[in-house]
Amino acid sequence: MKQVLLITSLLLMAIVTEAQTVDGRNFNIDGFAAYAGIPGTNHYLAGGTTGGQGGTVVKAANFSQLQAYLQSTKPYIVLVDHDISTGIKCYVDDLSTGKLCDKQDGSEGIETTYGERIMVASNKTLIGIADEQGHTPLFSRITFVMQCTSNVIIRNCRFTMNGVPVLKNGENKIVAWRNGAQKEVGDPDCIGIQADAQSAKSDWGAHVWIDHCEFFNGNAANKDRYDGLVDCKNNVQWITISYNLFHNHDKACLWGKGDSDIYEGCRTISCHHNYFKDIDGSRLPLQRGGNVHYMNNYQENCQDGWNLRTQSVGYADACYFKNGKAPILPDGGGELNINQAPDYGIIYDQCKRVITNHEGISYVNAPTKYDKEFDASTYVKSSWVPTQTWSEYFVNSHDKAADVPSVCNQYSGAGKIVIWTETIPEPNINHFAEAVSTQRSMGDTAVFDENGNKITQVDTSIQTLPTVKSVMPPSTAYDMSGRRATTLLKGHIYIQKGKKILMK
Repeated sequence: MKQVLLITSLLLMAIVTEAQTVDGRNFNIDGFAAYAGIPGTNHYLAGGTTGGQGGTVVKAANFSQLQAYLQSTKPYIVLVDHDISTGIKCYVDDLSTGKLCDKQDGSEGIETTYGERIMVASNKTLIGIADEQGHTPLFSRITFVMQCTSNVIIRNCRFTMNGVPVLKNGENKIVAWRNGAQKEVGDPDCIGIQADAQSAKSDWGAHVWIDHCEFFNGNAANKDRYDGLVDCKNNVQWITISYNLFHNHDKACLWGKGDSDIYEGCRTISCHHNYFKDIDGSRLPLQRGGNVHYMNNYQENCQDGWNLRTQSVGYADACYFKNGKAPILPDGGGELNINQAPDYGIIYDQCKRVITNHEGISYVNAPTKYDKEFDASTYVKSSWVPTQTWSEYFVNSHDKAADVPSVCNQYSGAGKIVIWTETIPEPNINHFAEAVSTQRSMGDTAVFDENGNKITQVDTSIQTLPTVKSVMPPSTAYDMSGRRATTLLKGHIYIQKGKKILMK
């Protein structure tokens, strides 16, 4: 596929504020996320995905601020430059299972932190800022849920559920610490994109770009310990998942939760330049319904790969599969098209189950006998390509299949390119207060402090605080929720003798 240069794409390049060109390669938004959609539909968004463009640029210094900004109804560009978890300690039997211990005083078990959920609202951009060593922020045991959400950009961040606690006698659900009690808050997906707040038949979501991020879990006792890395369910359209690294996990990406989760035109997804490495299970992705452009992806040392199920339509375009069990499973009820242009088909390298009798496929280091062959006559072949339906569809870089391993090794994942080159603001209490006061109404959405207590309002009267030279005895200090502090944390506000003091 040749790059299509359109006025609409040039406009998108102009309005996106992040740095976009590295080594002469264009990293602007592209694929379905760059497409505005069909006028007159709920999913239409003039200009395509722009995230928090036009909103306030803020820096999230802790989990509470991150949660507040991303859940606000106002547009924000949120910058993070360090690892974030809830920071609330808890103890589990083992990280591989995560069962919460009966005693939570540290006398038994292994230490981890309680998990949490962020209900991402529309019109948001989240960007990770790398440190001098190139490390980007890691979000641990926090699920990012886009429920009926439109217009979100996430770039240059790392995500893991490793060590997330679950109830001892319950399902593998994330357990948070809220208002003095343990509370289940949902599936342990790193990112979940869905649209079933009221009804999956009428709800919708659209326009999401997830780019240059890293997703992993590992350390699991069984394949059900964690859920998806990036899951897409219900009627969500115009999504691009690009230049990401997915590794050390079992069930990676579920796009369509069941055979009934199929809607007209649902789940239009561009999946390009992603590096799937050491996925011990499946779902790269498991696709039900929808249209997926699967381009320039690299699977290495993986088990079951891209699984085309009921009413799914896919276009395999210049991908490289190395040492995989079954990189593509085309016989599950979907339709598959493979690019047949010279150098832009797919390459199987040391793979065990392959598609045969189809043009555009190369076989490298092939075994003497395959475990299974998917003969092209045994599944439904499609003629679909993205530009066939959407003439304005474009991708910035279309690499030859043979070049995909080197390209993905160099550019896929967090910290591989510089995303943000502008000024990074300092945390601002007024911005935080505004975000808390404009929380999206979605279920039990709220903002929680470092002790797991709900924040209802923020005192903005504290603008300049005196430097604290002596350490307060914890027994005389109280946090902003009025609870006695057992430890004093740098950068946090405490109350002592009726006065608010910032610990420095």
